[in-house]
Amino acid sequence: MAVASHLPAIREAVEADTPAIRALIRQAQLNPIDLDWRRFLVAVDRGEVVACAQVRLHRGGTRELASVAVSLSHRGRGLGRAVAEAAVSREPVRPLYLYTESRTEAFWARFDFRALDGAAIPRDLRGSLRIARVATAVFSIVTRERYRIVVMRRDEP
Repeated sequence: MAVASHLPAIREAVEADTPAIRALIRQAQLNPIDLDWRRFLVAVDRGEVVACAQVRLHRGGTRELASVAVSLSHRGRGLGRAVAEAAVSREPVRPLYLYTESRTEAFWARFDFRALDGAAIPRDLRGSLRIARVATAVFSIVTRERYRIVVMRRDEP
């Protein structure tokens, strides 16, 4: 007899989830700035927050899918995809943008995100993109691996 696999529940975050969200972001080595629990969805397994995602609103009105992270103990189970899909599906405003490392560009393309460059990148994302690219360049020197940040856009709901 086959045993059904346990799927964590995805729900809106509550303020008490803040430490767990911050820990996931730290563990995934993502941008720890502007982590407002009110924008997050979380996946919860047996009372533990094991994945998260948010849609961040930038000053110019641009919306960014951000902070998609899964705990090390729960990776490989489709939780990143599930929490990202849930965040994207509840976001009615398009276009929706994201930053990603070039190695994960194909993953996000499955969500209908397409890479952008130059003038196609909204002005309110360009400043943080410059900072991210400088940080990535330094990280590349330290690790001796080449990392490149890509901005992607999804137009359809």
